[in-house]
Order: sequence, then structure tokens, then C-alpha cells
Amino acid sequence: MRAKIAVLSLTALVILGLSVSQALAVNSVNYLGKTTWTAAITDDTDPTAMGNAFTVTGGISKVGDEFYLFQGYVIPEGDGPFVLSGSGFMNGNTLVFTLSSSQDHTNKTHRDSGVMHVSIDKTTLNGTFYDISTIFDKDARTFGQHYTAGTLTLKGQPIPLAPALAGLQQLLLLDQ
Repeated sequence: MRAKIAVLSLTALVILGLSVSQALAVNSVNYLGKTTWTAAITDDTDPTAMGNAFTVTGGISKVGDEFYLFQGYVIPEGDGPFVLSGSGFMNGNTLVFTLSSSQDHTNKTHRDSGVMHVSIDKTTLNGTFYDISTIFDKDARTFGQHYTAGTLTLKGQPIPLAPALAGLQQLLLLDQ
């Protein structure tokens, strides 16, 4: 009987330990905040796009250690939203992301999807990007490729890139 109670107690402790570790793992992702950047195109396979600018809206979460997540979007004037999501890491003073992207154009004649490389300076939150995308023309049933590169300039509020600073910033905002 004592052995049975000991086994049940040990089993309960193991289950409790696993539950706590899973709860801690879930809480390891910390949403750091949302901001906006002005993206300016400096290189493009379409020469008419050179110099165009648009607003990128996004949120950054810290997963743990040097790893981060990004969720964002671009809403071009007169067209469908461009969705961005991906992950990255802090490499020295540079936050490096690989993002997937997609856009369903409002005219419904073609679809875009691509892969984007983004580098953001930890201190200024300014950076650079390039995107290589595939375009599918629904009417012609053909694929094309596209390249775009440019700069990112912080437009909105800076995002603190550490959870401790994010918590401190929240407390300071509550104090105002």
C-alpha cells in the first residue's frame, strides 16, 4: 500500500512538474510592441518603382535568448493588404529577420508571395530590406519574378527590444 501511495505521489509530482514547465514555455514569448516604418525603394526590377515609399506596420515579440518574431502588414493605396510574418535573431547590434510575404491584389488578376530579408539596427530601429517574390497572373496562367530592396526608417514609437525594458516602459506609460 505504501509503495502504491509513493508511486501515485511521484506520478503527481511529475505531472505537476511537466505542467509548470509547459506554462513557463508558453510565457517565454514576450510581445514587445507595435510600431511603423517608412520603407523607401532604392532598387527594383521595375524602374518605375524606384523612390516609391510606403508604411510598414508591425509588432515584434521576443521568443527567448536572441530569438524574435515579427508580424506585420502594408496596406498600399488602392490595393489589397500585403501580409508579413517571420522570425529572426539578434546578431550583435542588428536584428535580422527572414519574413514570408503575400498579397491578394484587389483587381484579383494576380497574386504575390515572397521571401524578405530585413536587418534592423538595435539602437535606431532603422534598417534595410530586400524581397524576392513570385507573381502569378491568374488570367495568363503565368509566373513572374520580382526583386525589391530599400531602406526602413522608424516612423512610430521605438520598440524596446528586451522584455525587462518593455515592462518598465509599460509602467512609465501608466505613470503619465
